[in-house]
Amino acid sequence: MRKMKIGFTLAEVLITLGIIGVVAAITIPNMINNSKAAKLRSQFLKAHSSVQQAYRLMLADDISIDPKDYSTHGTFYKMYMNYFQGVTDCGAKDTSIAQKNRPCYKNSDTPYKTFTGSNVASTWFDDGQFALQDGTLVLMENHQNRLWVSVDINGYNNKPNIWGYDLFTFEVLEGGLTAMGSDGTSYSDMDNYCNTFSTNTMNGVACTKKAINDSEYFKELVKKIK
Repeated sequence: MRKMKIGFTLAEVLITLGIIGVVAAITIPNMINNSKAAKLRSQFLKAHSSVQQAYRLMLADDISIDPKDYSTHGTFYKMYMNYFQGVTDCGAKDTSIAQKNRPCYKNSDTPYKTFTGSNVASTWFDDGQFALQDGTLVLMENHQNRLWVSVDINGYNNKPNIWGYDLFTFEVLEGGLTAMGSDGTSYSDMDNYCNTFSTNTMNGVACTKKAINDSEYFKELVKKIK
């Protein structure tokens, strides 16, 4: 009697590989997006905690956080920077200090972008900046009665540098260092200022509130912005 040989035909192997390929094409992009979203959320929460802790330490030391006391460009960041460890001082209104290979943003660089791709005016970030040890870049806007703290959660040298994606803004109000987009902040209209379909030149500035309150925010974001 002949021995029966058991195996797979070429057609069966090709069909199996085709099925595996289809499954991989469906699942791998989702896995990559979920991983990217998880990293962004982790970076955001860490940056949020850092800037809030420094703000609370200033209050504990009875240091003024009244925007009126910092009406001169670049005065707040020097005080605020003292409440972080191991920082790189990037200066204020000084393009020479932000040299190549330093984790700093300078006005002559390509500006940050909005959700819709337009440039964000560099004047929103020109009142002092410093980089933390983990690469987070903290940028200031203090002028007249306005005092903002923005954080680039993955550093200026890492893209995409988009407001509401890896750049988030807080505003100093009587209630504390408040997420932009919250009631009472300068930009709280989500339809105009945190909407991937809005063409507003400040689109993305109000997304800080949504990033804090919505645990799925970054998952949805990485699907929309590549």
